[in-house]
Amino acid sequence: MNTERYQRQIVLPDFGPDGQQKLADARVLIVGAGGLGVPVMQYLAGMGVGQLTLVDEDVVSLSNLQRQVMYRSEDVGKKKVAVANNYIKHLNPEVKVFTIEEMITKENASRLVAGSSVVVDCTDSIEARYIINDACVKEKVPFVYGALYRHEGHVSVFNYLGSVSYRDVYPDDSAKVENCNEIGVLGVLPGIIGCYQAMEAVKVLTDIGDTLAGKLLVVDALDTSHHIFQLAENPLKDQKKAAPVMEESLLTWQELEGLDTQHYHFVDVRPPAIFTESHDERFINVPMEMLAGFTPEGSKEVILVCQRGVTTKQASALLKSTFSKTVVHQVKGGYNAR
Repeated sequence: MNTERYQRQIVLPDFGPDGQQKLADARVLIVGAGGLGVPVMQYLAGMGVGQLTLVDEDVVSLSNLQRQVMYRSEDVGKKKVAVANNYIKHLNPEVKVFTIEEMITKENASRLVAGSSVVVDCTDSIEARYIINDACVKEKVPFVYGALYRHEGHVSVFNYLGSVSYRDVYPDDSAKVENCNEIGVLGVLPGIIGCYQAMEAVKVLTDIGDTLAGKLLVVDALDTSHHIFQLAENPLKDQKKAAPVMEESLLTWQELEGLDTQHYHFVDVRPPAIFTESHDERFINVPMEMLAGFTPEGSKEVILVCQRGVTTKQASALLKSTFSKTVVHQVKGGYNAR
């Protein structure tokens, strides 16, 4: 190991030569070589992680270049993992790189995850996220999570030192979520969230600092707000008998008609800019990053709405973890179903 390369981090008293050796001994699986994967690959390679395995079947497209800044115009049409492999070899030849030009699936996930020190999810697929999570639980491997939605990014660490898994918090794997190709993303945001993911991976690998295990970091790029929420796990996860699975209370827009605002809190968790564009007048705006400061009044039940009925799953879990006696409903399908 050429210690001069890593001198700026080795001199840190809480990192030192021991931390550098832990990185050198680590094997990191990075699933997804796109907007999140690019900064994760760059920084973990630059910092001296011993082995990186890159999983992605996609090719570079012109529309990637706005945010996936490892790739160049002349790389359009080439396999992402092949380009990334070449980049990393020039950045840090001490790092071993393995590339897998395929998607992660239920059939190959355990094989890919087994033996990894940590897995970093850099996909934009909720289906892949559950597959990664389940394989990490099976193989007892920590899982660094990152996700994007328009101007917002999320980061957490699952399955680490007894912390909750992704499925513990979000047991319903039937939700359909648009990716950034459909809803858009500002080019710089994946870089920000990917850097946070790389930092969490480094903390897991070197035992420095406090990780986001059991917590969720929510970053709003438009107002530069950062909020950390405690994650509540599915209370039935340890019950072997099939007690009735805790079902979410979903209400249709039609069922909302005639409900009295005196008995309910109508809460819209979308970002303020989107709320201002269009909203149901019964709803007040309490965006996700402000939800920790929201307190239901008395015995009022809470009705949550978002754009697609996905963010409210997370909002509901956060409210229930803080106010266990409060009844929380979600508007099925969000505004897209109106």
